[in-house]
Amino acid sequence: MNNFGESDRRSDGPGAHDTTGYSHPRYGVPDMQTGGSSEHSQYSGHGRDSALAGGMAAIAVMGPADHGSTLEMIPNAQRVDPCTLPPPDPFLQQFHPRLRAFRFTIVQQPIRARMCGSSDKDWRPLSPPTVIKLELFDIDGNRVIENSFMQHLVVHTTLWNESKEEELTVVELPHNTNSKRISAAAKSRKRGVTHFGQLKHEPGLEIENNLLGDYSATSMIVDDETGQRGCFFVFPNLSIRLEGRYKLRFTLIKLPEMQRPALMAPKCVASAFSDAFDVYSIKTFPGMIESTALSRALAQQGLKIPIRNTQDN
Repeated sequence: MNNFGESDRRSDGPGAHDTTGYSHPRYGVPDMQTGGSSEHSQYSGHGRDSALAGGMAAIAVMGPADHGSTLEMIPNAQRVDPCTLPPPDPFLQQFHPRLRAFRFTIVQQPIRARMCGSSDKDWRPLSPPTVIKLELFDIDGNRVIENSFMQHLVVHTTLWNESKEEELTVVELPHNTNSKRISAAAKSRKRGVTHFGQLKHEPGLEIENNLLGDYSATSMIVDDETGQRGCFFVFPNLSIRLEGRYKLRFTLIKLPEMQRPALMAPKCVASAFSDAFDVYSIKTFPGMIESTALSRALAQQGLKIPIRNTQDN
């Protein structure tokens, strides 16, 4: 049985990692720096409001003005013992009175990529694409889908070094530097930029995006590789310019709703770091891995995910 609030492993995918989180102020968001729960990073449903990061504009979304929404119980989903769940969360219960808690899980981890060029035609996506699952639980421990909550969620990602101490989504690099020297410069200078701070630009250095692709993903209700219905966030085209070892940070954000005064501000609901992965130079890249069963299942339902077989060149 999974111990809620801790991490466990899936055995049905490469590098799968389960990062759990619950939206109750008593428990807080899992602190990915320490592996535990931290009151300094509480869910903003009952803690600090947080502006959207990484250049994302606040988006107002029309939503229902009352509790007219319904819970859809997921067929054949394993029920969780209610005693293992946190107490019912008032923030979630604004969307439906029977909602109790949620779990935010990275179910497919990135493993490797080839460093890409600055041109849009030279993107080299992470393999496999990162997939995140959001599970909702009602007061009886049933896994459910509640659209008025899920349809107003996005997950935003940023790039960090392996120790999670420095953000590297954007970096400063010397002008007119080739790819080999760029890699060396990035490792030696280690100039990361957080989205909540100001970049102190120095003469002779050029600001560059190190992480390319779509930084944000909206929720999609689809089936996984076992046919289980669920809410997923997929990042199929993230690419990285500089060789190195990294982690991705994923932040679950609740968008504002114009018709609910209590929900007008965007809220950072949960966050999780991926496992560490490697970005290789052109000469050392061992190649993309075979597409997973989960990637294939999502692609068959219309998601734009690159599918690759081991026999492909």
